[in-house]
Amino acid sequence: MNPKLLIRLAFSAASILTAGLLASCAGVVPSSAPMASRQDVAGGSHAYAAKARSSSYAEAMPAAPPSPADRPGLGTEAGHDHYSHLAEGRLIRKSSAPDAVDSFHYNDEKGAKAMANVLGGGLMKHSGLFDVAGGRLEAGLARYGRIYPHYEASGRRVVIGEAGEDYRVRLRNRSKKRVEVVLSVDGLNTLTGKAASPSQHGYILEPGESYDVDGFRKNASTVSTFRFGRVADALASKKGGAANVGVIGLAVFEEDESRAKMELQREQFVRDHANAFPSERR
Repeated sequence: MNPKLLIRLAFSAASILTAGLLASCAGVVPSSAPMASRQDVAGGSHAYAAKARSSSYAEAMPAAPPSPADRPGLGTEAGHDHYSHLAEGRLIRKSSAPDAVDSFHYNDEKGAKAMANVLGGGLMKHSGLFDVAGGRLEAGLARYGRIYPHYEASGRRVVIGEAGEDYRVRLRNRSKKRVEVVLSVDGLNTLTGKAASPSQHGYILEPGESYDVDGFRKNASTVSTFRFGRVADALASKKGGAANVGVIGLAVFEEDESRAKMELQREQFVRDHANAFPSERR
């Protein structure tokens, strides 16, 4: 056989092998799932996309999920206990469903940068708080007045934390209404330390008010601080929720102002008819 022909055949085989490897690697990237959805909408083959994706994940994922001890990056430990008083309040929700649900992520520098790359965003660091819940709130992670920087990628935010440091979740109500914010850290409700749900109780913020949630609450006057630590030491990992480590969730309920006004008026009516001397004989 002609030596030149052999070289061409070898080159063609190498090209096909390289293309196959590239296609397999592209499927491993999590952002490939939304891409498959866009293809479906545009009229691409759903069956083919699903088959390719499942095949790629089957090859890339280990037989069993990694244990928390083997996972890199940060989780949130329950740090030291300290005094933090929280008074009870009341807010009438407009609906049983939240007006907005949002979330953002956190990790160490290496992990945050890797996630920003996967999401397809730039690697420019941003400072200060950022908008969440459709602009109803500003949020971020803070320590002694310092706001941790974050990356923004494809509309997502990834805060850059530092192992061993305590932090707080800073919330600021940007709206002109009272709101209730159900807050979760690593999938745990910060008021109870149990698995979070939007239907649970949250923090009531007045218009323009800022509040720092400083830990997992143990009672009305004590919290265990949020502390960046290993995934294996995260409170969520100890409660069987290691898969949720690294995410902060917010469910926002606006106040039903008309019902709140009616209730206030009714209360004034009751007070107006209060008897200063109920035991007086008539």
